Amino acid sequence: MFTKNEILNIVKKQLSLDFNCQVEDLEKNENTVVKKQNKIGSRFYDDDCILHILCFGRRAIVSTKKDVMPWFKERLEDYDANWLFLIPFLKSIDKMLLEFGHEIGDVHHFYLPLKPLEDVKPTTEIKWYEQEDIIQFKNDDRFDEAFIFDDNHPDVLGVAALNKGEIIGMAGASCDCDGMWQIGINVIEEYRGKGIGTNLVSLLKNEIFKRGKIPFYSTIESNIYSQVVAIKSGFIPVWAELHSKERITL
Repeated sequence: MFTKNEILNIVKKQLSLDFNCQVEDLEKNENTVVKKQNKIGSRFYDDDCILHILCFGRRAIVSTKKDVMPWFKERLEDYDANWLFLIPFLKSIDKMLLEFGHEIGDVHHFYLPLKPLEDVKPTTEIKWYEQEDIIQFKNDDRFDEAFIFDDNHPDVLGVAALNKGEIIGMAGASCDCDGMWQIGINVIEEYRGKGIGTNLVSLLKNEIFKRGKIPFYSTIESNIYSQVVAIKSGFIPVWAELHSKERITL
């Protein structure tokens, strides 16, 4: 099993690869602006974005194209990254991106299981699905958060909660990079609020650890339900990310 420090060290190494920076940049107090580069093994979800920002502790790593780097270097010299994703600053970033035909595409925060690991028992009948079993759920809108069906981030493991043989909830893990698997969760509406999501995520988290990988979880600011599931499942927020996307005009 991994210790807290081992988890953080593995994640820092992955983030330094994702953002084309050094591990030391994640441990210093200053912000860092670097040229964006899609390296082999990077945990990227949109190869066409020109801006990728990481907020980790009190510092920010800005990975972007060369023409954009001076804009951030000027504004982030003494800026506390804790406040980087406030609306006024996001609006200024979005305005700047318009000059390059892009806009803010997404802002997510990410959770790691840094609390002591506890034994978890199923609260319902459950069923496990290995990678080759998951394809049966493709185009099944009930489980659009549990499974993503992306060749670059393959779905590798799932666990379902059952009621009389009917699936009422599903947690899935995607292999987003070599050492880290991301967890997603869906619970059928009439079964929400009963702790099913928390139980499934907890079971999946523990199984991922047993398989020698680091589980992680992500969600957005407005999804309070998802945040509660993460926290109750033993995850705590550790970092936040922003990425751009090409602006589509109609």
